[in-house]
Amino acid sequence: MCPVGAPVIHLGATSCFVTDNADGLIQRRALQLVRQRLVQLVRALARFARQHADTPTLGYTHFQVAQPTTAGKRAGLWLQDTVWDLERVEERLASLPCRGAKGTTGTQASFLALFGGDDAKVLELERRLAERLGFPRAVPLAGQTLPRKLEAWLTDALAGIGVTLGKLGRDVRLLCHTGELREPFGKGQVGSSAMPYKQNPMRAERICALSRLLLHHRNALAEVAATQWLERSLDDSATRRLSIPDAFLLADGVLRAAVDLVAGLRVDEPLARARLAREAPFLAVETLLVRGVASGGDRQALHEALRKHALAAREAEDPAAEFRRRLLADDGFGIEPDELDALLDPARLVGRAPAQVRAYLAEVVDPLLAACADVPEARDPLQV
Repeated sequence: MCPVGAPVIHLGATSCFVTDNADGLIQRRALQLVRQRLVQLVRALARFARQHADTPTLGYTHFQVAQPTTAGKRAGLWLQDTVWDLERVEERLASLPCRGAKGTTGTQASFLALFGGDDAKVLELERRLAERLGFPRAVPLAGQTLPRKLEAWLTDALAGIGVTLGKLGRDVRLLCHTGELREPFGKGQVGSSAMPYKQNPMRAERICALSRLLLHHRNALAEVAATQWLERSLDDSATRRLSIPDAFLLADGVLRAAVDLVAGLRVDEPLARARLAREAPFLAVETLLVRGVASGGDRQALHEALRKHALAAREAEDPAAEFRRRLLADDGFGIEPDELDALLDPARLVGRAPAQVRAYLAEVVDPLLAACADVPEARDPLQV
């Protein structure tokens, strides 16, 4: 096939010279595709966060009602995690080395012999090889293979995407249960074969399932790197051939599902407002406590009064109305109805959440997306 080159082809090389350098090319291309999906998800999350930066909603800690936030601020947390994933993938892309021309045990002895002991020529061969393959450099030191720790780092970056989207998927599922969020629901989509009225969060559930599996590959490749013997052993082969392609396929699939989910995610604002109104008097206790102390009240006495009013109101048919009635009747607080209503305004209870979201979008996300303008919009809707 190559009569002129036949006498020198593969001279001084091993199979790893071919396979590990080729794997580097394949992994780099796969990372570029993952980067594209991440940029598309950042765009979708940024749109949602911007749209709902001021939309008040209940906060939850321990999945119990807590201080209000906004739907945009909550999405901002998912967005920030995704931005970190994108930054990490870009770091991997920028620093990914090839194996280079290292010889059978990484000493370059055969190449040194080939060039008559001329170090400069060996180094120039490797420099040209890395340049031709499009890598910034060859790895400085290697055994027979490219150090497997690099692939452990690679799958760790992919697993980070699984961490981000596993949380996003679970959050969406919880909020679909409360009714505050609604997944996109396709025309003709069936939620349940037995209960046709249902709209199950199928996209979020798929995201959780894929994310869970993606996380497992991080440990598999870390164990491969940790258990390699000396200059190399072949017990890495099966795990690498299974786990690395699978991790990339999972990352691509879960990102595609997340882009589709976020692009069609809806906030049920009337329901969110109703839930806030029902809980608002209880959520304002910290504000009421600060106001009472600032007016000269005793913190411990006010705290105890609020505690008793809240516990008693919880037993009433309309807890929020009962708590409000008790506060207005308590001379220790001396608060008028108009002032109390102002304190219960959800816009006051969310603190700096809207400002935090806008600042993050302006200072971090918008410049990042401007630098990624080459990435096309997502145009492959998910089939459910």
